[in-house]
Amino acid sequence: MATIVEGFTAAQCWTCDRFYGLFFGETVSLEMGNRIPKLRPPLGNPDTEERAWWLASDRLGVVYEEALAYAEAAESGMAFKPSKPVIERVLEQGAGMVDAPIRVMVPNKASRLSAADLTCCLSSTAPAEGSFVRGPGEGLLIAGPELAVLQLALKLPMPKLAELICELCSTYYYDLAEVPQLSRNEDGLLSRVEVQECARSNRPVPVSCLRAMEWFSAQSASSKAGRAMARAVRYAVDGSASPMETALALMLCLPKTAGGYGLPKPQMNRVLPLDAETGRVRVADLFWPEAKIAVEYDSDALHAEKEKLRRDALRRNQLESQSVTVLTATAEHLSSLAALDELAGQIARALGRSLHRGRLAAAGERAALLASLKQRSIEGLR
Repeated sequence: MATIVEGFTAAQCWTCDRFYGLFFGETVSLEMGNRIPKLRPPLGNPDTEERAWWLASDRLGVVYEEALAYAEAAESGMAFKPSKPVIERVLEQGAGMVDAPIRVMVPNKASRLSAADLTCCLSSTAPAEGSFVRGPGEGLLIAGPELAVLQLALKLPMPKLAELICELCSTYYYDLAEVPQLSRNEDGLLSRVEVQECARSNRPVPVSCLRAMEWFSAQSASSKAGRAMARAVRYAVDGSASPMETALALMLCLPKTAGGYGLPKPQMNRVLPLDAETGRVRVADLFWPEAKIAVEYDSDALHAEKEKLRRDALRRNQLESQSVTVLTATAEHLSSLAALDELAGQIARALGRSLHRGRLAAAGERAALLASLKQRSIEGLR
């Protein structure tokens, strides 16, 4: 018998770094995300997507005995109770990035357990192949990234579900960091340190990829949740390197009825060759290959130092030397709807398309979508 973590809690596990090592066995390098012997970590797409699919395809073929026992309990009515010590282990491993109460799957009412730090979620559906990842220690399974998305498909609005998929298919994750804060009182300025969630962008390989998400949603195509997941996958992107890249990509490609601009999906962090002889390459943050358009996201454009400006100019020149049209997005574009409208119009024209501004959602709806995409996908489920 095992404790099976589901939905929201599983999403927290996979979007932080506390459980990342569970995806890799002893034959895989955590630093590189490769099977031993070690290979160079991917610089960007399409290599990142291929490496993620390589690892996910192995995982999606695994069926655990505990999952079979869960299915038997769902059919027979036999109790399949979670374990309080295992719940404590999940919270300990999560170390501040996984919230209580822990959500766990139970197959029937007889399996429910009353405790302050867990919530039992009834699910009598037999888990699909490849649904779980074995947790740390004995007696623990965690819903894999794909199952976590399916379980949240009817709890999150479609744009936020697409954002969750992007997070799980990205090279960034969330962690705790000490952030200095200044406040003023009658004695002057006071400095203190607050612990806050922040994004870090150094995962060598994402925990999932769009191919894995598509495959998993197809296994549940007859269900409402499966169809909702499949729709969200259509707008999600592989290989984003930051939450702001994700927000920008989703705003550009989500349908106009959802508050987006309805543009084609870009490729994220695409590796572009500069010189075949030397092997020199550059990585474009957002790239539309059919039109050779790149958008570079620069969060520090307003406060850039001379050396950074020099590097950015060199990078732009190198891309433009390959007949790539380069546009720059800044933090202003993700804080000003007018600035984002202008950027979307520039991209549309470069793609040979019209935005048809009259068909866009009302400004208030687009502003609300933009604000929501700048928060973590699962923030509203806490």
